[in-house]
Amino acid sequence: MTTQTETFETFMDQQPVQPTYRVIHPLYDTPEVKRSVDGLGPIQLSRGGRAALVALRFYLLAVMLMGGYRVVTLAHHLKH
Repeated sequence: MTTQTETFETFMDQQPVQPTYRVIHPLYDTPEVKRSVDGLGPIQLSRGGRAALVALRFYLLAVMLMGGYRVVTLAHHLKH
């Protein structure tokens, strides 16, 4: 029968097992099959998602209009 001290010393003498990982470069990996977008319909959006996209459209439109106005005023075509 072994004592706890002997068991502990045996446990401490063992080296921990390090996991090894294989790294495959994407150029050497097999290409994955691409999914086809044929036959996909429109995305189902919730009311909140649709409102967020509409708000984003209006925001981008406003930013483009303000940027265009700034370019025109810097070109001195408009007087403010």
